[in-house]
Amino acid sequence: MIKKIFGFYKLPLYIITNPVDGFYSMKFENKGTVKLALFNFLLLCVATAFNTQFTSIIVIPRHPLAMNSFYQSFVFLIALLLFCIGNWSVTSLTNGEGRFKDIIMAVCYSFTPMIFTTVIAAIVSRFLSQEETGFYHMIMSVGLFYFVLLVFLGLLTVHNYTVVRAIITVFATFLAILIIVFLITLLGTLLQQLLGFVGSVYTELIFRT
Repeated sequence: MIKKIFGFYKLPLYIITNPVDGFYSMKFENKGTVKLALFNFLLLCVATAFNTQFTSIIVIPRHPLAMNSFYQSFVFLIALLLFCIGNWSVTSLTNGEGRFKDIIMAVCYSFTPMIFTTVIAAIVSRFLSQEETGFYHMIMSVGLFYFVLLVFLGLLTVHNYTVVRAIITVFATFLAILIIVFLITLLGTLLQQLLGFVGSVYTELIFRT
């Protein structure tokens, strides 16, 4: 059973120690699956919920009942979709070789170090004093830094870009995200105004009849 689970999760673990080869296998040898990528994203949500509920209040003062794990997962999902859509829209215009599913897999597989460090940090926090809380933040920072590094190497590999071109594309991706958020906000505002206008017209017709 354990061997079967390890075999299913082999690629994300391999990417931690051999990111370039791992992402190459994912992209060009078809060893990656969207199902595994989404499973890794689910693991991140579970790890974050665990961290939220079990991290010592000495490290992060908060009331556990005030934290909403479902809302956190929803925010992660929206952030994931925005980044992947933004990157896909930019790379489609700059001859990137990565497909949309390649981008999703590259980002989701990169969550692996964060999954481990988030759980480890929560456990370690239970044994820390007020003066030792820096260890918790150090563990979390290591996971976040390695995640960012893996995402960059993943996008570099799947799009077959040079380092400079990949850096420019990442900045362009965040610009695309801002544009997408602006357009969604604008559309939402216009839709709200339209519904308000239709409601006013309907109310006026009811009173006149």
